[in-house]
Amino acid sequence: MNKIKQMFELQQKLNDATNGLIWTEGATKEGRQISWLRCIYMEAAEAIDSFNWKHWKNIEGQPDLDNAKVELVDIWHFIMSEAIHFGDTQFAEAYEGMQADREINPEMMIEILEKLIAVAATANVDKSQNGLYEITGLFFKALATMGMDVPELYTRYIVKNQLNTFRQDHGYKDGSYIKMWSDSKGNSVEDNVVAFNIMDENPEFSPEELYQKLEESYPQ
Repeated sequence: MNKIKQMFELQQKLNDATNGLIWTEGATKEGRQISWLRCIYMEAAEAIDSFNWKHWKNIEGQPDLDNAKVELVDIWHFIMSEAIHFGDTQFAEAYEGMQADREINPEMMIEILEKLIAVAATANVDKSQNGLYEITGLFFKALATMGMDVPELYTRYIVKNQLNTFRQDHGYKDGSYIKMWSDSKGNSVEDNVVAFNIMDENPEFSPEELYQKLEESYPQ
């Protein structure tokens, strides 16, 4: 199956379960308003913080490229959600065969992310503007600049999607969910570390198989 199409289907399922079917109309089942565009630009700002841009702090520090990739996957969650809300998801499938750059360019990444923030924030303030297509184009440009292709995005998305689903199924909203787990060596680590380790060890896992492995690994 087309990987982008499958990610949209998984995002629809997660949002339906988390927010109720009414979410496509712009609100949760509890009546809280949803702003996917705000989610996008807030996550993009967090991605910029991965690149040691502050001239007064950690002058010799290296960019946190792994965290930048995590933030990009989060942005993708919200782009898909906005696309489903808007009523057009097929346009994104055109990016299925995009090619990643061989070298990561931090300065270009910051520039792309700042443009993404500007477009998303402007569209959020001025509802007459539709920034979805430009935002998506900028996102895939950022993805390529980070050396990521769609298969890597898919793998990382599957991990986060199934972990988010697992969290919701195990009391994340009411606060009973346990976020600190034990890894294979008995060390206390966050659940996302365990989830990514499972996928690294089993790269061919389906979403369902990953979920089952999370179930087996969850602290009892």
